Amino acid sequence: MNIETSEIVAVKKMKRKFYFWEECMNLREVKSLRKLNHPNIIKLKEIVRENNELFFIFEYMEHNLYQIMRERQRPFAEEEIRGLMSQMLQGLAHVHRNGYFHRDLKPENLLVTNDIIKIADFGLAREVMSMPPFTDYVSTRWYRAPEVILQSSSYTPAIDMWAVGAVLAELFTLCPIFPGESEMDQLYKIYSVLGTPDWSSFPEAKNVSWLFSISYAELVPANLSELIPNASLEAIDLIKQLCSWDPLKRPTADQCLQHPFFSVMCPQVDMWIPRPLEDPLQLKLNNMSAKPNLELNLWDFGTKSDDCFLGLTLAVNPSVSNLGNMVHKAKGTGEVREVGILKKDPETLKEQIDKLEALQADGALDKARKHKKRQQERKEIRRRW
Repeated sequence: MNIETSEIVAVKKMKRKFYFWEECMNLREVKSLRKLNHPNIIKLKEIVRENNELFFIFEYMEHNLYQIMRERQRPFAEEEIRGLMSQMLQGLAHVHRNGYFHRDLKPENLLVTNDIIKIADFGLAREVMSMPPFTDYVSTRWYRAPEVILQSSSYTPAIDMWAVGAVLAELFTLCPIFPGESEMDQLYKIYSVLGTPDWSSFPEAKNVSWLFSISYAELVPANLSELIPNASLEAIDLIKQLCSWDPLKRPTADQCLQHPFFSVMCPQVDMWIPRPLEDPLQLKLNNMSAKPNLELNLWDFGTKSDDCFLGLTLAVNPSVSNLGNMVHKAKGTGEVREVGILKKDPETLKEQIDKLEALQADGALDKARKHKKRQQERKEIRRRW
C-alpha cells in the first residue's frame, strides 16, 4: 500500500482470464507501454493478477478529450488547440520512433489533466516491423484512414497521422469531420470533403466488392476554410496534409511539429515542450497483491470497450500495494517470479470491485464513504485512549 503518497490511480480490468504471467507480458498494451516512457503517454504503474483476473494500474487522468469537447459551450481558441496538438504529436512521435503505431487514436483515447494531454489505450498498438497482413479491427470508424476502410493489409503509421488530422479538425468545430454511419458512408463522407481520389493509388480497392456496386459522381474537394471558418490558413494546410488520400503524402509526427501552424507558438524554438512531469515509468508486477484500501469512485474513460477490455475503470485512493516486496528477481537472469502472500482478509480485488459496483448502482457510495469516515474517526479515538 502506498500510504506515503495516497496516490489516486486508474484501474483497468481485462475481460478474459489469464492463467500464466507469460500471457500477461505478451499483451500488446503491456509490451508497448513498457517501452514507451514519455510525458505525453499514459503511465502504466503496475500490473496485478489476482485469481487469474488481470488489472492494469495507470496514473489517473481527470478527463478525456471527447468529454471536454462535448461539455464545451464554445470552440477552443487556436492557441489552446496548438498546445494540445503539440503535446499529442510529441507523444505520437515517440511512439513511432520506438517502432510502434497506435491504430486507435481518437478523442476518447486522449486523456487530459491540467492542460497536459496523454495518449492512452494501446490495446491495438502494433510494432512497425511486425509482419502484415494486419487483419484485426483497427480504430473507431470516424478516425479510420481510407486505406484501412479499403481493407489494405499492409498499412503503415500513416494511419495514425490521418487520425491526428481528423482530431485537429474536430478541435476547431467540436464535431467529427467524417462522421460515417457505415463503412460505405464513411468513405462517402471522406471524399465529399476531400474530393474523389485517384483509385489507382489504392490497389486493394479492387477487392472491395461494395465499392464498385455504387456509382459515385466525381466530386471536387470542399473548401476547408468554409467548413472550418475559425481555423487559420496554417491549420487548414496542416489538416489537408494529414488527411491526404495517399498515405505517403501525410507528414510524420516529427514533420508536423515543424509545420508553420506550430511556429506561431514560440518563434524562438523549434517546438513547444510541456513542463516536466513525474518520474519515469517503473513497471511493477505482482500476483497475489495485498488487499488495497479502496476509497473509490467509478471513473469512465468515455469509450466503448474493445474486445480485450471490460471498459471498467476505477479511481483508487491510495495506490494499489507497494509491490517492491512482492516481486523477486532471480539472480543473474532478470526473470520476474511471482511471490504469493497470505492475507488475513480473504477478499480479492475482484470482490472489492464487485462490491463497489453494487454500491454505485444503488446510490449508496456516499453513504459508504460517510460510514468509513466515521469508522476511521472511532479508530482514531480508540488509538488515542
